[in-house]
Amino acid sequence: MHGLLTLRIIVLATVLPAIPLSAQDGKTLFTQHCAACHLPDRQLVGPSLVEVSKLYSAKIDEFLAWCKKPIQKRKGVIQMPPMGHVGDPNLKLIHAHILEASKGLKEIKVRGLDPFYASPSMRKRPQVQRLFMPEAGPAAIAVAVNDELHYCWDAGECRLRYIWKGDFIDGWAVWRGNGNGLAKIQGEVLLREEKNPVPYLDLVDSARPRPKFLGYSLVEGLPTFRWRAGKIEVTETIRPTSDGKALTRSFAVTGEIPSALKFKSSDKMSVSTESAVLDGNGRLTVTLTPKP
Repeated sequence: MHGLLTLRIIVLATVLPAIPLSAQDGKTLFTQHCAACHLPDRQLVGPSLVEVSKLYSAKIDEFLAWCKKPIQKRKGVIQMPPMGHVGDPNLKLIHAHILEASKGLKEIKVRGLDPFYASPSMRKRPQVQRLFMPEAGPAAIAVAVNDELHYCWDAGECRLRYIWKGDFIDGWAVWRGNGNGLAKIQGEVLLREEKNPVPYLDLVDSARPRPKFLGYSLVEGLPTFRWRAGKIEVTETIRPTSDGKALTRSFAVTGEIPSALKFKSSDKMSVSTESAVLDGNGRLTVTLTPKP
């Protein structure tokens, strides 16, 4: 009986008519199926909506045919996957949205940048990217804290490498080369850190142990890094201040707690203290502020 009931539900689900979609759903469908590769006014992975509109504004049948069976037209450009599964009624709604969204826009030519640079996923803030970065080891992690401040944290050495201000990264050299290349930072480096501010000498045998990365967790999109060396374990979190114009850097140390953490300012970024003692719980927070 249970199997028969299940079968009836499946059959009903396949024969009941679909709920009609409103015109507004064209935007939703576009966001779901197209927005990762197409921007309104510039080429991303695929052509802009301005270009698509010029090609297919009065050619709905050709638009449907192309969506269901696309071919590669441009050398070095990723071929669009077939979209026949979306269905003709939904593709027509997407077509209508493209025409509406591109009205009055002009094509903007962007050259020499990562084609994914302006995609919605790359513009998300905050953002964490695991990729090869300049002046860092192969286990680098790039973090876009907000629209202006970003940093590179090296999981191999378990320490901050540098902080920069501006846009985030151009990672095309890494992605195009399948890992054989370095990303480019888009901005000005404010601070480089030459060594870990947490001294991690093993006080038992006076030998410096190799730090071991223990991973990170995300809170509101920003990572808290964890690492261990000898008899100490450290967590470190870098977050924006309430106004977004500076960074706070918080440490929590357990085990063999060091007497103090050492920091250095630069000519472009000041640290609120050069040397600081951890509190009774092994915690400390410093502020890093860009200089005018």
